Amino acid sequence: MEMLYNKIIIRRRDPTKPFFLMMSFVRPHSPLDPPQYYYDMYINEDMPDSPVGDWAEKEDGMRDALVYNGYGGRLTDKALHRAKAAYYGSITHIDHQIGRFLQAMFDEDVLHNTIILFTSDHGDMMGDHNWFRKSIPYEGSTSIPFIIYDPGNNLGIKPGAVIDNIVELRDIMPTLLDAAGVEIPEAVEGMSVMPLVRGEDIPWREYLHGEHSFGVASNHYIVTKRDKYIWYSQTGEEQYFDLEKDPMELHNGINDEDYSHKIDYLRKILIKELESREEGYSDGNQLIVGCSPKATLSHIKEDS
Repeated sequence: MEMLYNKIIIRRRDPTKPFFLMMSFVRPHSPLDPPQYYYDMYINEDMPDSPVGDWAEKEDGMRDALVYNGYGGRLTDKALHRAKAAYYGSITHIDHQIGRFLQAMFDEDVLHNTIILFTSDHGDMMGDHNWFRKSIPYEGSTSIPFIIYDPGNNLGIKPGAVIDNIVELRDIMPTLLDAAGVEIPEAVEGMSVMPLVRGEDIPWREYLHGEHSFGVASNHYIVTKRDKYIWYSQTGEEQYFDLEKDPMELHNGINDEDYSHKIDYLRKILIKELESREEGYSDGNQLIVGCSPKATLSHIKEDS
């Protein structure tokens, strides 16, 4: 029945025109409740340890038990193992559903002429540094898959090729337009990754500015291919991670003399990025602590 439903979706398209289809799955977002079959696949398997940095809140009594909103806390080894088994089970469940749809596309003879982009809007900390869920600037939350599949080899992509450029979700639209041979509007802020996956040497962004409006933990960060600078706007706390040497973000190098020039460089980038923001985060010379974050900026409200 599920395979038939997948085929019906494909058959309902206008076969005389190209089609665009977005598939979105709620899981593996919490609650962690995969079908029993998928949970059982992992519950008795060894799980990788969660990295906990030298900066993590190990002594905060509030974090000895999971806080009410599920964002942080130290679980027992057994509870954390069960959570990871459920998370991995959910991922495998989704993977199988995608596989079924790809099989239906193959059966309907459209797979070879379709470009597929797989991504996610965020990750999950899943116990890393005693955090869970999202909205914080660490790799478990911010680093996501961005996979392009060209089963018919229409675009000349080298199978298995991996690029290490800074890519973001705003790159989805221009990438798909480029792959389809459609002109990219000038107003689009993202960039097509198609030249990169073809191996072309083109100018690319050096860094990405990210942010989360998250109460007292609201944060901004500048990330490059090599390192990351984090600023918590409500407390002024700063962090620096050398992602080449320390991809798990185990050591906060903000006070390390060896990194002082890099930290100053990234801090100046953030000051410039925030200079025109209505919250008042920056006066052009320094970052200003305590300005109230806004989930939606005024110009976005006006445009919508």
